[in-house]
Amino acid sequence: MRKRLWMTLAAPAALVGCSSDTKDSLPSAPPSSVTMVASGGFTAPGDAVASPDGKTFYFTAIDDQREPALFSVSSEPGSQAVALASGAPLDMPIGLVLSCDGETLFVADGGGDDGAVLSIPASGGALTTLPASGLTRPGGLAMSSDCKTIMVTGRTTESKPALFALTIDGADPRIVFSGEPLVSPTGVHIDNDGVSWVMDHLAQGKSGEGVLFAIPADGSAATEVVSDLRMGTPGGVSLTAGGGTAVMPTRDADGHTQLTSVVIETGEMQQLATPEISDPAGLRTARNAAVFAVVDSEGGAIYRAE
Repeated sequence: MRKRLWMTLAAPAALVGCSSDTKDSLPSAPPSSVTMVASGGFTAPGDAVASPDGKTFYFTAIDDQREPALFSVSSEPGSQAVALASGAPLDMPIGLVLSCDGETLFVADGGGDDGAVLSIPASGGALTTLPASGLTRPGGLAMSSDCKTIMVTGRTTESKPALFALTIDGADPRIVFSGEPLVSPTGVHIDNDGVSWVMDHLAQGKSGEGVLFAIPADGSAATEVVSDLRMGTPGGVSLTAGGGTAVMPTRDADGHTQLTSVVIETGEMQQLATPEISDPAGLRTARNAAVFAVVDSEGGAIYRAE
């Protein structure tokens, strides 16, 4: 049943913005190693996203003045993080995604009365709040293959858990799916077929709490892909740059941290132990490189997986 589900809902994702030759040169295999990139100058990082070439990571965290902040850092080990923005209008930044050209960073901020989706140049500058009416408590963000649409997990004005789609200027937000079986959706990734892969911490699946759902572009259903996922906060999910494999930071039954990968066509699962990571949270692959940015929320560090 799981094999049939994966094959029906998600053929291996094509890589947006790349030639077919470039896509074919990128592996679909999950990462096999994890290396610390940066720590110090920030605490409690939440989500991270990699630049298209994988050379720069962007992440949310708390700065040394205890203000919510956005940082950038080279993906090379031993790098020093640089703050891009700090303090208001940031309140509780959670999810991140980059525009396809890597020039604009979008931020899901779950703080304040209803939260907000904001944008900022990837080089730093002023934060702009997108209109995004009808969307509250945004958590996770993903850029669709048309490079013009952002998928957002959050809640409706009636407080129902939901998946939204909005344009990159925040106009015309629409609900793709809302209500059960979603409970507390966070991390999201969208593949080239328009299927949104949504992590939900509190949803109950066939094997236990913590579910990865697949929601097609028409929002016709939220179908369980795998459950009993002990994910961090926020939950992170990303397909490999070459497509074909979903990767998620999780814990095993004994509480040990790991990267869980699931092959789309077969449903085969693999685990990469990450004993150096205390609390795995956000994760995102680079668009054009076989590199993942991985967050250790409790350990206060950013890692590179490849």
